[in-house]
Amino acid sequence: MTKIRSKLAVQRDKDFALFFRDVEALRKVKVSKKVESLVLPEYPFDGEALTLSSLYRKSRTLYMANGGTYSPKVCSVARSLSSHDLFRSYIEYSPIRSELLWFQQGGCLEVTEPSVKLEDLLDKNGISLYHEQNHRIVWELLPPAPAERLDLGRYLNFAESLIVTLDLALADQIGKKLSPSFERLKTIYRTSEDESWSKKSKKEYRQYLTGLVIATYFLLELYEPEDIAKGLNYVFPKQKKLVRDVTKRSLGLSILFIQNTNILWQDRYWQFAQERLGEMHLDSSEDPFYLPENPLEFTDHEFSVITKVFAEFGL
Repeated sequence: MTKIRSKLAVQRDKDFALFFRDVEALRKVKVSKKVESLVLPEYPFDGEALTLSSLYRKSRTLYMANGGTYSPKVCSVARSLSSHDLFRSYIEYSPIRSELLWFQQGGCLEVTEPSVKLEDLLDKNGISLYHEQNHRIVWELLPPAPAERLDLGRYLNFAESLIVTLDLALADQIGKKLSPSFERLKTIYRTSEDESWSKKSKKEYRQYLTGLVIATYFLLELYEPEDIAKGLNYVFPKQKKLVRDVTKRSLGLSILFIQNTNILWQDRYWQFAQERLGEMHLDSSEDPFYLPENPLEFTDHEFSVITKVFAEFGL
């Protein structure tokens, strides 16, 4: 028991050190006056992310242009993940920037159990607005959804793959120096360790991102992780480096999300999603977007949809 307590103490010390370092690093980012009109009051490190990333700014402006609004209301991770409505035109966020800064600047000394307080603060800031915005944006960009349960599941997984890839593109743009700090403080969901692909030509980087969409889709369709590279080799023949890098990065997606959260959400809310997506595309002249049962049978149509989404975000 003593050893366990010692390990927990070491981990708490590590978490505290990272928290203080992360807040200090992000506070040093000078927020541009050009983004002040987009900053959400009290959303932690929003102005900093808007300053550093054109992709973060683009997501904000696209969401607001579609009529999206925000509700500054404390929202825990658990409450957010249990919500069925990823289609509503407003998003809740926890307005706790001042609380985080107070805690980092000495407030931790004013509470009885600072480690518990820190966990509570980070839990309340656990939802990335960028990710939530992109859900709403991508629904609008995709063709109409199919009505049938299995086909709708593939449609939802395809949409999620696009949104996960946009998370990765944001991390690339912020860079490997600061993206871990933004991720640990929950403003973004993923980090960047290798910026080399984002520094290539737009065509090459878009192909890399397309590979991430496909690899993520494989995972959400419950392909075995060891089969991801095989599938990518089929889609991208003779591109060993791309396949290797995409495979490695795609496997960073949470296994808990793949095997639990995503499946449970669809099981619970697929009929609601069917209804809302149907309403959203009621006036569309496009045919429903049926994805092939076998992901290796993606056609030019699927790739054109991916390209359309990337183009809308300026990628």
